[in-house]
Amino acid sequence: IVSILAFFGVEPKELVTGLSILAASIAIITKDIALDIICGIQISFSKVLAIGDYVKIAELKGTVVDINIYKIILLNENDDIIYIPNSKAYFSELINYTQKEIRKYNIDFSINNQIDLSIDELNVLFLKELENYTGFLDSTEQNLRIIGIAKDETRYKIQFKLNQVNPKMAEAIKSRIMDSIVKKIHNH
Repeated sequence: IVSILAFFGVEPKELVTGLSILAASIAIITKDIALDIICGIQISFSKVLAIGDYVKIAELKGTVVDINIYKIILLNENDDIIYIPNSKAYFSELINYTQKEIRKYNIDFSINNQIDLSIDELNVLFLKELENYTGFLDSTEQNLRIIGIAKDETRYKIQFKLNQVNPKMAEAIKSRIMDSIVKKIHNH
């Protein structure tokens, strides 16, 4: 090999130097990709996350919609798609709200824009229904907000938090709130 290189006028010392520079360049370029792949494999086998889980990674919250070899994809409450490199997720604080005992609940619903019903009217209705459950609620975390306005409808989100884990009570509260909203809409 040395004689072939010498025939072409390439010094072995120069070849080794060139190959070293090339190897260092490749290592620098692929370092992050390799780290994301390794972290992705670790996350996949650790059962820390699953598709559909509601999580917080660093300061980002959302529902996991995909986990692949390079990144985790979240859908946040504003319907934004967030791409998080696996290495960032692996080395950041990660809270999986789905795997812990849930006390905070959401109700998402839409109302046709032709129905003349203000957010203030909905809020009064929502708070009135919650009065029936004051012993079960953390009163500091109750809100109603608009999450989207489209041509034909307005999308709302109601959030409330129980003072203890009680999925049956949460479902009863959600059902009662939705029944009241449907009745209010039909009376308009």
